[in-house]
Amino acid sequence: MDQARYIPQYTVAEYQQWPGEWELWAGVPVAMSPSPTRIHQRLSRELCLLLHSRLEAEGCQDCEVLYEIDWIVSENTVYRPDVVVTCEPDESDYIRKPPILVAEILSDSTRRKDTIFKHKAYQDLGVKYFLMVEPEDSTVALFCLEDGLYRPTESEILELSEQCVFSVKFADIFSTV
Repeated sequence: MDQARYIPQYTVAEYQQWPGEWELWAGVPVAMSPSPTRIHQRLSRELCLLLHSRLEAEGCQDCEVLYEIDWIVSENTVYRPDVVVTCEPDESDYIRKPPILVAEILSDSTRRKDTIFKHKAYQDLGVKYFLMVEPEDSTVALFCLEDGLYRPTESEILELSEQCVFSVKFADIFSTV
């Protein structure tokens, strides 16, 4: 006789006590390993610097670039995107509202999760821009949320708020790595 396999469900409070690097997807722990490669780290750094410099140049003082910050989505879901841009007030050590932009740097160990699962999750959660960075062929794919669905866009214009609109050439992150 087949027995149902029990999969334990965890909460954010339990998640916050764990050692190591994890995300929590609908109560299920997801290991974040191995650690990011050097190219991944370099691309994260360059993307953060690029976005930060554009925010400063345009006077977008309400927005900030963060990397590998916990995004507490619900009582049983925590994502840790590679890079986010948020324009919400700094309320805690984590973010709780959907960021304006999320970037994931793809790797062999995360490609499937990032391109399928997180793509859908971020879309459903209302993240306006989703950027996928592909180190293998030095490309970026930007998706913009329109009518509840992500659509690929070639535009280099980001509209983070009415007061914060600027152009950015994401491909520039590959010039120094």
